[in-house]
Amino acid sequence: MERDPHDVNQEFDHEKINEMEERRLNRLDEAGIDEQNVLEMAGKHMNIWQSYFGENITRGKDDMNFVLRDQWTAIERSEFIRLFKPAMTFNKLYDATKKIAGEQRKNKPDLIVRSLTGKATQEQINLRADLVRTISYQSQNDLIYQTAFKSALMMGYGAFQVLLDYESPKSFNQIIRYDLIPDPTRTAFDPTALKPHKGDGNYCSRYYVFSRDEFFATYPYVTNPVSYTDPYMLLDFQWQTRDTITVCDYFVKEWFSLTIYKLSDGRVVNEQELEKINKDYKIQLEVTELTQEIKKIVQAMKPVIVNERQTQDYRIMHYRLIRNQIIEFSEWPSKQLPIIFVDGDSHFIEGRQYTRSFIREARDAQKCVNYFGSEIAAEVKNRSREQWLGTPDNISGYEQDWRNPELQMGILRAKPDPKTGQMPVKQPPWDLSPAIMQNFQRATQDIREILGFSETEALQGRDISGKARRERKLEGSMSAYVYFDNMNQAVEQGGRVVNDLLPHIIGEDERTMILSKKDGKTDSVTINERGRDGEIKNDLGLGDFDVEIDTGPSFAVQKEIALEMFSSTIQAFPQAFPLIADLWAGNLDIQQMEQVKDRFKSLVPPDILAKEEGKEPPPKQPDPQQQMMQAELQFKQQEIQNKQAEVQVKMQKIQLEQEELELKKAEMFLKAQETENKATADVYKHQLDLRTAETVHGHNIHKTNMDFEHKANQILADLHKHHTKLDHEKNLKKTTES
Repeated sequence: MERDPHDVNQEFDHEKINEMEERRLNRLDEAGIDEQNVLEMAGKHMNIWQSYFGENITRGKDDMNFVLRDQWTAIERSEFIRLFKPAMTFNKLYDATKKIAGEQRKNKPDLIVRSLTGKATQEQINLRADLVRTISYQSQNDLIYQTAFKSALMMGYGAFQVLLDYESPKSFNQIIRYDLIPDPTRTAFDPTALKPHKGDGNYCSRYYVFSRDEFFATYPYVTNPVSYTDPYMLLDFQWQTRDTITVCDYFVKEWFSLTIYKLSDGRVVNEQELEKINKDYKIQLEVTELTQEIKKIVQAMKPVIVNERQTQDYRIMHYRLIRNQIIEFSEWPSKQLPIIFVDGDSHFIEGRQYTRSFIREARDAQKCVNYFGSEIAAEVKNRSREQWLGTPDNISGYEQDWRNPELQMGILRAKPDPKTGQMPVKQPPWDLSPAIMQNFQRATQDIREILGFSETEALQGRDISGKARRERKLEGSMSAYVYFDNMNQAVEQGGRVVNDLLPHIIGEDERTMILSKKDGKTDSVTINERGRDGEIKNDLGLGDFDVEIDTGPSFAVQKEIALEMFSSTIQAFPQAFPLIADLWAGNLDIQQMEQVKDRFKSLVPPDILAKEEGKEPPPKQPDPQQQMMQAELQFKQQEIQNKQAEVQVKMQKIQLEQEELELKKAEMFLKAQETENKATADVYKHQLDLRTAETVHGHNIHKTNMDFEHKANQILADLHKHHTKLDHEKNLKKTTES
């Protein structure tokens, strides 16, 4: 394809373009790359893959067309048209694949980073895990994994890629990004690879499609690009040969021999590293030449080879190719191939891999459903329309009533046939063939049995216990277990590629990144942060690392188990509900689940939430119920104190009254004593007066004696009454004190 005179890069003159081309050729020469050899090797590898995997590609595309496009062949459809029968499609396979793909979308795996050498700290391992999780989130891995998994279900295999990119067209900061591969037939892998993700192969490739303007804007020095196509795509992708350019990304392992040495200090090095160690040792000897003691110490540290062996190693080269030249190349900064193969359910026969889609074995049952359903539709379409059986004489004179008998309101007028005397007879309603209906239902059941969901609908409505529901869902998930497991292995391999690329994009400079934590929170972290004392914080650590996936039961089964456990816990211990309220709400399959979860989260104690989020626990808030109890207790204590004070006042008042009574008693006693003394004196005086004036008052003696006795008796009665009152008040005081 020649460059159009009206290209988007008119600002580059021919001299500038020639200079770019010369620079490209010089880089190839400096790297020792034979361009023609690389192009031939790439073409050979593509042809080997097409020859090895061509049958799987053809069968996979046929299966996907059957599920998504048309379940009738051209011959079958023309035959039905010839017989005036409708070719109906009752696609029951697509729903099953959607449900399994949705299950995979919900069951998000978590990648775990672990150190193989044990040299890394837990903080460094957690940092790498957060970086892997962040890259997955930023790349929208849910969509990428779902697309690859759906291809594995419908075609038998899928693929996705991990690549390096820049933060923006004007940035030098590189990022790692997952890339979607919507059509896995446009990828190629090494047939000698045995692992499901084919990461153990020696090469992989992928075709990109550039628009014409985008290609020339990206590679202005390519003057005559030849689009990279292959025979399998010419028929289906003819439009690419006109307005687009197909580019091939080719990753290949270049092997080389290597001699390794084991030193006396336990280190294992290659020739270049050994040469550097010997050079550093000679420099140390020269520096310590004048100090014999230090020289002896350095001589004791001389590297001594204790063992050596011949081995091999490789580097991965990345070439971006069109059919006639290498337009870009670099050494891939990882030991892992970046294009990940997602296997469906494969088997090896005589050294050749045969993939199988999830719906492959159910295609015939689906065709039977379509056949029987079409026959039923044909019977409905071509069934007899007669409703009455009679003669023309029956309706003679009433032809208008019988023109459309189903539209006639009221009665249908008729008369007996003059020859037979019979009236029109109503025909029974037309019935569908019971055999066809039975076979239609049987074919539908066959699809469920082949896909592994035979009991799903049969048990619907009957299994009321949580265990029964969980077992039913687990049975459905197990039918696609191999597909889930192969997908998880591909996800794990993608995590290894990302983990291997982290030191390359991070480097040794400080870099601030927003990391996604395991609990869903985000945090800003400065990687390779330099402290005042030169200490480096948040570094990626040394040694080898690996990534493994944390898998378990399917998402639906896990939610059923969690809900059953929470329900049992709440039923046995209702006070524990505030501790698990948000976790219980998070497992509900309802539309407002997030809102319900946020509202129930307010019931969880703040110290528990702070601990889960890695924050300081908030100051402990007093319990409102406890506050009310304390306030009530204080009120009652104050009330008791008030009553005690009131009793004390009353006691003091009683004491004062008692003292007043005592004073009155003493006063009355003195008064009584005085009265008694006076009365005695009066008696003595009276007796004296009687003796002296007996003669004078003789006639009044008897009367005076009577008056005196009366007054004396009255005084004694008052004294007795006063003593009785004092005793009564004393008894009342004792009663009050008790």
